Amino acid sequence: MGIIQELPEQLANRIAAGEVVERPASVVKELVENAIDAGATKIEVDLEEAGIRLIKVRDNGHGFYEEDAPRAFLRHATSKIRDEHDLFRIRTLGFRGEALASIASVSHVTLKSRRTEEDGFEMTLQGGVVTAQTPAAANVGTEIAVSQLFYNTPARLKYLKTSATELASITDTLNRIALSHPEVRLTAFHEDKELLRTSGNGDIKQVMLAIYGRQVAAQIVTASSKTNDYSLSAHLVRPEVTRSNKQYVTLILNGRSIKNFALTQSVLEGYHTLLPIGRYPIAVLEVNMDPMLIDVNVHPTKREVRLSKEKELCQLIRETVQLTLREQRLIPSVKPKERPAPRTEQERLDFTVERTPVTDEAPTWNYPIPREPVTSPSRWSPTPLVNETSEPTESTVESETIETKRERLPQLDVIGQLHASYIVCGAEDGMYVIDQHAAQERIKYELFYEQLGNPDKEYQLLLLPLTLEFTQEEALAIEEVTSLLKEAGLELEPFGGNTFLVREIPTWYPQHDLEGTVRDLIEMAIRDRSIDIAKYREDASILMACKRSIKANHPLNHEMMRQLLHDLNQTTSPYTCPHGRPILVKWSTYELEKLFKRVM
Repeated sequence: MGIIQELPEQLANRIAAGEVVERPASVVKELVENAIDAGATKIEVDLEEAGIRLIKVRDNGHGFYEEDAPRAFLRHATSKIRDEHDLFRIRTLGFRGEALASIASVSHVTLKSRRTEEDGFEMTLQGGVVTAQTPAAANVGTEIAVSQLFYNTPARLKYLKTSATELASITDTLNRIALSHPEVRLTAFHEDKELLRTSGNGDIKQVMLAIYGRQVAAQIVTASSKTNDYSLSAHLVRPEVTRSNKQYVTLILNGRSIKNFALTQSVLEGYHTLLPIGRYPIAVLEVNMDPMLIDVNVHPTKREVRLSKEKELCQLIRETVQLTLREQRLIPSVKPKERPAPRTEQERLDFTVERTPVTDEAPTWNYPIPREPVTSPSRWSPTPLVNETSEPTESTVESETIETKRERLPQLDVIGQLHASYIVCGAEDGMYVIDQHAAQERIKYELFYEQLGNPDKEYQLLLLPLTLEFTQEEALAIEEVTSLLKEAGLELEPFGGNTFLVREIPTWYPQHDLEGTVRDLIEMAIRDRSIDIAKYREDASILMACKRSIKANHPLNHEMMRQLLHDLNQTTSPYTCPHGRPILVKWSTYELEKLFKRVM
């Protein structure tokens, strides 16, 4: 007699629920996404006890046929997939047919629904079993109430976090759905306290306003770019507003909020040198693409996806973010200029900006643009940029119309030096203070980055071989990455014991600390089992710039200060040092007059 037997349906559903229904937020996500798939333009969510006692979702979608309702709670039952070919053309949010069965298996569920041409009905389930199905008065659409979540799986209930944590997870889930579908009017309440309210007018910047507030929304910059495979719309918050983690970078692929490390990293690289270490941006990126290029069937939660042309999309995102932010004036003000309060938030932020047509190719700008020769002027008087504005702006990334050089700073008149560390300047719109060390760090960083050049295959012989000694452990590790080091242009010649010789090096290697460069590359190869030449080149430029820049408490005469500002204005991003710290700050004329009580 055999010992293998098929699990009962209810037990199998509870096991599956462990993958799909991790916490109350998982239930909210599945129910709201089902409502969107049902064509809803209005969705209401009500919660009690962070979703443990009750999760109720109402929508105005097309509703259920009454005979379909019991089948909807069976495993792998769905209206969205007909055959295996549909798996490669997924355009809906829910399609696996696991969600309702899993949710119902660990809760009490009440479903009330009506289609336009049908009578309404109500169905109740307990532990995945239908207990009643009767006619009922109902609005067109669907209302699903999930109560007593995990009542029959106490171990799952035990490992939930605090109510505040679970509610925060639900809010994050709803925020991402709202950003993914600004055309849907979404409201959410927790025990009569409003969590979220969006207008459903299709404007993603209005959704960002609802989620992040007025101060963040006022710093939004939008850019669009397009290739044969991808259409990208990036909604970026200027780097003066930051957060302590990466969770505020939202990626949306074909209307689905997803997680993807490489794409998120591309966004961060686009903000590179504009953010302080340990700080992260707020950004929402919408990508539309052929469903054939994406596999959303990787995980039951459908948050993780695979892309067949991931590198191309990463490059598009990185270059779009870089170019968009480079075109902005990123000078922080000590205090924002006060204005009379408008009647509504929507009036305060006018997001009705027409989009400029985009090209069919990705931007081709590579960071940074080569610097032009600097001439020493007798008096520096750059052409001012357009006036600053706190309103969100929109730009379009175009590969053939990129501006290669323009004045980045306002016209500044040097007044003097404060504490031998800060340059004080006057301008038409107020007073500016420049950190001289940060300013020269930016100048030298771009200079060294250009001098190091693009890594190439040209080599130069050393007059004297470089002799390197390692520990036994290091020597064994080096043997494992020899081929990797050769690809980076580094060939180590054994010289007895744990000693190696280097007789030639690529011409792009920094000459100021050759042994340090070689050892750094070896450590990178051993640690990461890969060598990122571009990253090393970047890090080397930052290190050299920091070491060779003027420090605080270094007196400068007026001519030296004017030359420093002139050189700074020639850089591609004169607002932050390579570590992301601000180079200059501004006191507006209004704020100065307010301090002296000239205005109230």
